[in-house]
Amino acid sequence: MKLQVAAIYILYFTLPCSVYAKDSAYQWTDIQGQTHYGDKPPVNNLSRTITLQRKMTDMDSQSGLRQSEHARLQKMELRQRQQQQRAQLTRTRSNRQQAARRSRCAENREMFKNSRGNENFKKHARYLRNNCW
Repeated sequence: MKLQVAAIYILYFTLPCSVYAKDSAYQWTDIQGQTHYGDKPPVNNLSRTITLQRKMTDMDSQSGLRQSEHARLQKMELRQRQQQQRAQLTRTRSNRQQAARRSRCAENREMFKNSRGNENFKKHARYLRNNCW
């Protein structure tokens, strides 16, 4: 029984190591001129290291994200930039409107001062009261 448990533990811990693909392999030619490939270099012969190229999988990317996650992240970043641009446009528009309002108020204050006793006096006073004070 202990032997079976030990064998299971050995298989459990060594099997995953052998399943994973390596990024390099070895190529060598034997005495008969046959070319061989393997994941370990031969003991007696000289070998040449070959770098293996893998197909890009969902999990392979610079950020470690799947392609679908990467696309979703790009969409979120695009939406965030668009929201920031809209907020900037809104601030700019608001600043322009406030500047125009201050300018109109300054003009009406000046006209109000100049129109004392005049018929336009009430019109400028009403504008100032409703919009500037």
